[in-house]
Amino acid sequence: MPYKTLENLRVLIVDDQRPFQLLLKGILYSMGATNIAFVQTGEQALSKCSHIPFDVLFVDYNLGSGKNGRQLLEDLREKKLLHPAAIYMIVTGENHVPMVIGAVEIEPDDYIIKPFSQSVLRTRLQKIQNRKAQLAPIYQAMHDEQPELVIEACKQERAAGSRYQSLCTRIQAETHLKLQQYADAEALLSEVLTFNRLNWALLLQARLCFEQKRYEESLEFCNEAIDTNRFFAEAMDLKARNLIAQGQLEEAMAIVTHAVTISPFSVSRQNLLMDVARELSDLPSLVMASKQIYEITRRAARQEVIHLLNYIRTVIDAATRSEETTQRNKYQQEALLALHRAKREDTVIRDFDFELFESLCQARLESLSGQQYLAKKTYAEVAGRVEAQLTAEADPEQPDELPPPPHSTADAILLLNQIGEYEQALALTERLQSFSGVVDPVLQKLFDEQQQRVEQRRVQFQELNKRGIQSYKEGNYSLALQLFEQALDVAPMNTGSALNLIQTGIQMMADPKLKKPIDLVEKCRKTFRIVDNMPLPEHHKERYTELLNQFNKLKEEKRSFR
Repeated sequence: MPYKTLENLRVLIVDDQRPFQLLLKGILYSMGATNIAFVQTGEQALSKCSHIPFDVLFVDYNLGSGKNGRQLLEDLREKKLLHPAAIYMIVTGENHVPMVIGAVEIEPDDYIIKPFSQSVLRTRLQKIQNRKAQLAPIYQAMHDEQPELVIEACKQERAAGSRYQSLCTRIQAETHLKLQQYADAEALLSEVLTFNRLNWALLLQARLCFEQKRYEESLEFCNEAIDTNRFFAEAMDLKARNLIAQGQLEEAMAIVTHAVTISPFSVSRQNLLMDVARELSDLPSLVMASKQIYEITRRAARQEVIHLLNYIRTVIDAATRSEETTQRNKYQQEALLALHRAKREDTVIRDFDFELFESLCQARLESLSGQQYLAKKTYAEVAGRVEAQLTAEADPEQPDELPPPPHSTADAILLLNQIGEYEQALALTERLQSFSGVVDPVLQKLFDEQQQRVEQRRVQFQELNKRGIQSYKEGNYSLALQLFEQALDVAPMNTGSALNLIQTGIQMMADPKLKKPIDLVEKCRKTFRIVDNMPLPEHHKERYTELLNQFNKLKEEKRSFR
């Protein structure tokens, strides 16, 4: 096919260095380009592409503090702002392995390192244009998300003996896998691997085996691919997943950590690292991966506040699980800094009640510092807003859809469990489960892990509280008082047990035959602080009012106990 010049093509140069813009412009003019636009940032490029369908884009990888070339490509694909014949070429002076692998993994049309000659650029462009023209039906079907048409177009191209037969085979095999057509995929890949042990075929065969739970076979293909290319991070990811499936967590951690070192800019890879680190209780790796996901996604077109929230939640959870005071303090400081930074400079919180989220996180941090009363007081100040989120009405424009699960209710549950308000936490959990939508997997894991950790404390608390109630019914008030105190040591802010202790204290104060501890009045007064001005369930509210009246009446009758 004859070379098609850049004449009449819309070209966009995305580079923050003016000298290079001018240099590249000169090269492109000599290749026939006259319709050339310039922008300096990824954000500007995204905006410009939303109005103009560019045919060729030359994008620097590093674009200052905003989106980089990788993120821009992901955003353009997400918003479908690249037509099937468009060419996206990453142009950069970076030659470090993480940068190169990170760029290549998202499969731009090409990746060229500065400096380069006009002849090299011309040759590269010609090859891409020829391929795009020859495989136009395939690229169009992929763009339109019509997998069956992709397969049919690939078959036709391969039957015609196309020079792009290897690429067509790869696309067809990937599409079969996507549709879970395993027999078709395996037949195609076996045919390729019989004659040539291509890395892409090894990886796809490994994926196929993994999805069919043929873990040993999958591992063999992963190892062969890695032996062929020691920078094959995708094969390392899959190897780690196979090892996890076989319970070899330490080995999986080693391989995924190496993959992250090679190419750290993949969200799925960082999520994999988080999963393994969580299983191994490797808190530093867990926090670092969560932070990296937030940093990777904060400049993306689909800015999702969940990544920021999960990073902060993960740091607070790490502080909760840390046994060393120094490490716990370090994570508490990191959480506070992340909250402050997000409030100061992050646009992703613009449409989110970040102030409520911040208050609940502050309460969790107060609880970790031993300030249980302050933590519960902070919750009392925002409980109404949590309730308002739970009772939010559905969108009037979509009356058949329930609103999505409110994020801050989840944080309220994490807080209530942390301070020992198990009954309130359970009630909120049941209400939260009535909402539609998929719970974020990271948040779900934080919930599940907290449930496992607090279960022993909850059982211990319930046993002490139960024994205290039984002792009270038997008239053994001194023992009941001790048991309720022990229950509050386990769950310091539990309203029910606090009211039980107060009721026992009042009973002891009112009975002239009982020997009373000297500090009984002060003990009751202090315990009242757990429930004073706090949002209470209706049955606790009535009981609190009744006990407060009894206590005040006793104090008036027996001033000697003050």
